[in-house]
Amino acid sequence: MSVFRSPLYLNTEILVPLANYHDIDVMVDVAVTQRDLGQRSGNAAVKVAVPLPGTPSLDFGGSKGSEVEVTQARTIKDHPTNALNRLLDSLAAREDVTRDLSKGAITRHQLVELDGDWEISPATDVGSLLTGMFTMFAQNPSLLESSKPPAEFVSLMADGSTRGSVVLDTALGDANKTHVLVLLDSERLVGQAAVDDLEGERTVFGQVDTIVGEGSHYSLDKFFLSGMGRSMRRAIPLENLLDGMAAISGKPMTTDDLKIAGPVVVVKAIAIY
Repeated sequence: MSVFRSPLYLNTEILVPLANYHDIDVMVDVAVTQRDLGQRSGNAAVKVAVPLPGTPSLDFGGSKGSEVEVTQARTIKDHPTNALNRLLDSLAAREDVTRDLSKGAITRHQLVELDGDWEISPATDVGSLLTGMFTMFAQNPSLLESSKPPAEFVSLMADGSTRGSVVLDTALGDANKTHVLVLLDSERLVGQAAVDDLEGERTVFGQVDTIVGEGSHYSLDKFFLSGMGRSMRRAIPLENLLDGMAAISGKPMTTDDLKIAGPVVVVKAIAIY
C-alpha cells in the first residue's frame, strides 16, 4: 500500500538533483531544436516529435527549398512534494533506502528513512545564540571592545525563538545506545510549519554525513558557524563568544556544550514528515 507524505521540512537543494539522478524530472529545462535545410516540393511538411512524455508531434509546412527551424523550450516543474513521494517509492522498490540503522553496516552518503521520537537538541539553543552573536560581531567588530553586553544581543536572548541551524536528536535503542543527530536549516520549513512541529513522532529522510564511534565526540560548532568564513572564525575565537554569552546569561557555557558523545550517526535532512 502506498502512502502520501506531506513534509513539514523539505530541502529542495538536495532533493532536486537526487530526484533527477533517479530519473524523476523536477525543475528540468528541456530545449529541442531541429533545422531542415533540404529541398522539398511546394507543400512538403516536416514532422517534429518533441521528446517529452505525452507531447504530440508537430507538423510544419514549407515551400520548396525553404529552411525550417523549430525551437521549443519547456520547463518541467514537478511539485517538490510529488517528486519526494515518487523518489521515496522508487528507492523503497529498489531497496536503496535504509530504515533501520541498528542492523548492518552504516556508511557515509547512505540514504536513510528513519522513524523516531525526535526532540530538539539542547545544543540548538546554544548554537542559535552563538550564530546571532557571531553575526553581530562580524558586522560590527567594535562591539568586541565593549565592556557591556551589546543591546542587540540582549534583545536576541530575550527573543528566545529558534532560527537558522537546528539539530534534532533521538536514540536508536540498540545495545550501544547510538544517537542519531539530524542537521537542518529552519529556513526550509514548509508552509506554516514551525521548528517545534518537528518534535515527536516524525520520519526523517536524509543522507548519512558522519559516523562517530564510542569514545569520540562530534562537535557542532562548525555546523552552527557554517555561514562564516574560516578567516572570520579565526579572528573571533569560539571560546571568546561563549565566555561573552555566559557573562550575559549568567550560565556557564563552554565548547563542551556543543559536543555530542559517540556513538553518533549524523544525518543531513532532506525531508521530515
